[in-house]
Amino acid sequence: MGAQAAHYPHFDRHEASVRLAGSTLLRVGAIAGLLGGVMMAMWQMVVGAIAQDPTAVAGIHTSFWTAVTSIPSVVFGQSWFHGSFEFWAVFLGLMGHMMNSMMLGVIGVGLATTLLGKRPSIVKAMAFGTMFGLVLEVAIVNGLVNGVLQSVHTLYTSTPEWSWWVAHGLFGATVGMVAATLLRRRNA
Repeated sequence: MGAQAAHYPHFDRHEASVRLAGSTLLRVGAIAGLLGGVMMAMWQMVVGAIAQDPTAVAGIHTSFWTAVTSIPSVVFGQSWFHGSFEFWAVFLGLMGHMMNSMMLGVIGVGLATTLLGKRPSIVKAMAFGTMFGLVLEVAIVNGLVNGVLQSVHTLYTSTPEWSWWVAHGLFGATVGMVAATLLRRRNA
């Protein structure tokens, strides 16, 4: 690195700016993903409580808790899926959802800033985020969870199926809005 710095006087400064951009991406993406995850969870919990539709598991109807308890049921099986409050299922569901939301927020913000620049407009970021969220719906819920991981679709039937499309669009739009707002406030 010293030899390169001698030939390229801006090399060290460039390396520092790359690290700063990486830490900014992680921070902004995690915050945006967390807030997007909160919006998505709130939406799904309210929709489940209002709909009270039958789920893929006999005797369980959608409720305020079904979307949250369906998350650990993807990994640990149908016994974790509940229509009422069950502490460990709710706790693991919320923790899993928020961690996934933060990681996907980082990926979404990384893609958005690559395509739209370091300080995207809020409208463009929300439009991109909405599309990103819908791609996640197709790839993760319909492809991975429904197609590979679950034979009994506890996740997808934990709320009305149409609500998952709205939830993922809402997640992406929130990630885009929060990220664009935070990035535009930066002195960069």
